[in-house]
Amino acid sequence: MAKYTDSDSSVQCEIENILFCKIQSELNLKLEKNPVISLTGNCGKKIQPDFYSAGAKVIGEIHSHMGKLKPAQLHKVEADILKMLLIEKVYGEKFAKYIVVCSEEEEKQLQGSSFLAEAISQFEIKVRFFELSEEYKTKLENAMKKQNLIKSCGE
Repeated sequence: MAKYTDSDSSVQCEIENILFCKIQSELNLKLEKNPVISLTGNCGKKIQPDFYSAGAKVIGEIHSHMGKLKPAQLHKVEADILKMLLIEKVYGEKFAKYIVVCSEEEEKQLQGSSFLAEAISQFEIKVRFFELSEEYKTKLENAMKKQNLIKSCGE
């Protein structure tokens, strides 16, 4: 089993904040960041999307990742999609759903020809790419290498 010597996610959190500000500015909305949403009628269960606006009916998830997604990261995207769809189902209302990314490779992967890309399309989830500065790209890549989140050659 791989041992992770540096699992510090502060760089990802910093970049998620940047991406949150970018999507909030683009949508020209005041969004709640990491709100706890009660799933009414479901025994007090709660979920926490990355951003949400009840009034504007917007919900979304942010991915601070560079490069192509590994299988476990794809499962995270799938779980995020289920979270957004569950909120729509429980509240019986249509939401604008977003997955915010900072990697062109991830954007292409989520809009490609896989079943996941088809689900994203069919459920009308918008994949929104925001470019990071070179400084932040490097910081994120270095953090991911320390966390063993980037595939190495031959993997």
